[in-house]
Formats: sequence, C-alpha cells, structure tokens
Amino acid sequence: MKKGLISSLLFFSVVSLPSVVGAEETSPYGVSEGNEELLISGLKNLQGQELDSALSDLKQLTERRPDFRLAQLVYADILAAQAQGKPISSIHGADHQKKINGLISEAKARLLMEMEKPSSDMLPADMLKISSVQEHVIVVDTRLSRLFLFENRDGVPHLVKDFYASYGRGGVGKEKQGDLKTPLGVYFITSRLEDEKLPSKYGSGALPLNYPNVWDERNGRTGNGIWLHGSPVETYSRPPKASEGCISLTNPDFISLDQTIDYYNTPVLVGHNIRWIKKSDWLAQSGRFNNLLENWAADWESLDHKRYIQNYSTSYNDGKRNFEQFSKYKARVNGNKKFVDVDLQNLSIYRYPDNPDLIVATFYQNYKSNNLNGNSVKRQYWQFDNGRWRIAYEGKPSKGNP
Repeated sequence: MKKGLISSLLFFSVVSLPSVVGAEETSPYGVSEGNEELLISGLKNLQGQELDSALSDLKQLTERRPDFRLAQLVYADILAAQAQGKPISSIHGADHQKKINGLISEAKARLLMEMEKPSSDMLPADMLKISSVQEHVIVVDTRLSRLFLFENRDGVPHLVKDFYASYGRGGVGKEKQGDLKTPLGVYFITSRLEDEKLPSKYGSGALPLNYPNVWDERNGRTGNGIWLHGSPVETYSRPPKASEGCISLTNPDFISLDQTIDYYNTPVLVGHNIRWIKKSDWLAQSGRFNNLLENWAADWESLDHKRYIQNYSTSYNDGKRNFEQFSKYKARVNGNKKFVDVDLQNLSIYRYPDNPDLIVATFYQNYKSNNLNGNSVKRQYWQFDNGRWRIAYEGKPSKGNP
C-alpha cells in the first residue's frame, strides 16, 4: 500500500478492524439497491490492500449514489493515495474532523454487522409469540446500528430484510425530554406520516412510535416524537448516532420498509444488544409463554380468587387501582359469577430486549359470564417476581396497536 494512504478512515478500515474477508459476500436476507454490498466489498478489498478493486467498487457506488458521504470519503482517499497526494480526511478543522469521525463510526457499524450477521437458523430471543394479525415484526439492534424485518410465517418469524439504521445522538435508554436518546423497549407504530407533510430532515416519510407507552409513563419517562423515518433529503445515510432520538434509515430503505409492512399491526422491538437463539429453542420458548397466558385465563375461569390473584404482582398498578384495591375489586366481582369463560385471540408476547424480566402481552379478549359478555383489546405487562411471572399492569392500550 502506498505511503500516502494515511487517512483516519482508511487506517481504521485496514488496520483496526478484524478481518471480514472470509465472511459471506452478500446478505442472505437482501438489502435494497445493493449499495451496502458494494461498500462492504470495497472495504474488504481495502483491508486486503487491493486498491484497484476497492477503487472499482467505490467508483461504481459513488456514481450510483453521489449523496453517499461515506462512499465518497473512502473513494477520495483511495484516489489521493494512488496519487500520493494529501488524503481528504487529513484536512484540519474541528467540524470536518467531527464529520470524519461520524463516517468512521458508520463504516465500523456496517462492517460489524458483516462480521456478526446471524445465520438463517437463528432468531431473536425476545419475540416470544407473534399474533396471527401481525404479518411483520421489526427488531432494532442499536449496537449494530441495524434494523431487522421479520415476516410471520405460520407463527414463526423469518428474517427477510435488514437495513443500516441510525439512532439518537445521546445514545440509548431514553428517560427525559431533550436527552436525545432512543428508548429501549417494545413499541407499536401509531400512524403513517407522508413525506410531503414533513420537514425535509425526515426524508421519505415517518412512522411514529407509541413512546412514552404506559410502562414508560409509570416509570416517569418523558419526551415524545420518537419516530422511525428516512434521512435528510440532501444525504444518503447518517452516522450511527445522528438523530434526536428517532430511528433513521436511508430513504430507499425506508421506502422499501414502508411498502412492505402494514404499519397498523407491526410491533417494533428496540434493544442495544439483541440476543439470538436457535429456532428449535425459540419454538420451545414460544410454547412456554403461550401457556403462561392460557394458564392465567384458566385461573380466572376457575373462580378461585386465591389461584387467580397469584398471577398479579404486589406492585400491580393500572392507574386506577393498586394491588390491594384490585384484589378486593376482583374478589367482589368474581364472587358473584356462576361461570366465566375467557377466550384469547390474536395473542402476541414480546420481551423487553434489555430487560429480560419484563414482557408485554397484547390480545383480543372474548369474555362471557352469567351476567356480562364483552370483547376488548387488552395489554398486560408481566414482571418476573419471586420466582414466577406476574402481571404488573393490565388495561386497554392507550396508544399504539395490537
């Protein structure tokens, strides 16, 4: 390699990263436009000191996407190195260096995904059960700066696409308004905002999430306006930590996602380090958590108050009643019943990726008794408490969809 190749980005790409030369050349799940494949190929060739091949990859990519800043920087550095001139990234100035550092982070995130992408027989452990009405599930891993799109195939998730994603400048774990952090948890898309009605910084459209949800509010978290959206129209992609707390895709990727999903029924799991397990283990796990909800319904139908109330945590609070109040209320109501029949439909169960002791279940409840019949959508938050799962909140979804 020529001596002139001394830019911080290229030094990072060639020297600092573990080798990915032996990795698969393309993602088995597909990436829109093929731009990332060209970038990864160019960086791999750069690591292997194959400058001519790297130059060919990056030239093709920059001609295809002139607004892809990372590709432009790497391409310019290679040209500078070949000419033994001054690399573009050695230009002085704090603002320029900040941009360079952001692009370095983007290169690192894209290559990290190339090294760690899961095999086809692995699934995220936190998708416990998918409802039959949920055709897709979105999982975001902020450590990898990656959004994974799963398709529901007879109750089993199948990874169909994955996209590079940017998140909050303040990091993750949102707690308060203005901290610029991305919240971690299980969320639901509430609506679809058209791009022509949005400022240009949101790109090709936006899908608002139901942050703060009822669990966030219970824990005193504040803030709003957490969306899944595109990128500013003047750029192709952004550094990993670039938004004000939202999850941001490139505009082509957002359009691809938006055209695929039914936003009304698509949950979004956001974690900082998603854990993957084998499909066989996932199937066994899904069965156990399905039984958890079925057993709760059976305990309710038994009209045995002690058996029923053991499903609830002493920290239970639904915004109207605490545990003691709820227990007395249910004992009085169920004490007047001759029979109760509870049928759960469209059940979904998801675990909080960074809080394994918390799950959220949503379902359509058909209720019948000798003196009351009714149907409703119910959402429950279960916590692992004193050796078993117990309900800490129960009510109708205040925001978001099933």
